[in-house]
Amino acid sequence: MSEPSMFQKFQMGAMMGGTVGMCLGLLLGTVQVIRFGGGNKGSLNTIATYMGSSAATFGFFMAVGSVIRTEGQELLRAPMPSQMARRPFP
Repeated sequence: MSEPSMFQKFQMGAMMGGTVGMCLGLLLGTVQVIRFGGGNKGSLNTIATYMGSSAATFGFFMAVGSVIRTEGQELLRAPMPSQMARRPFP
């Protein structure tokens, strides 16, 4: 079984960040509507705008961060014991 491709990691980071962003946008948008009212757009549209912008921002940064974090992991893996050369002790 192989590990996920870079695009799959990007997609997974975007989905996780989008989910977190939507939850945070729901919370912040609701607080905004409670404190200042819905304004001209209405309450539901204000909350939806907060959710969308927050989801897009978090999704983008989580996607890029997950790709950057896993970009060089194949270089960091330790070699298997059978692949290591044995050096004699002096």
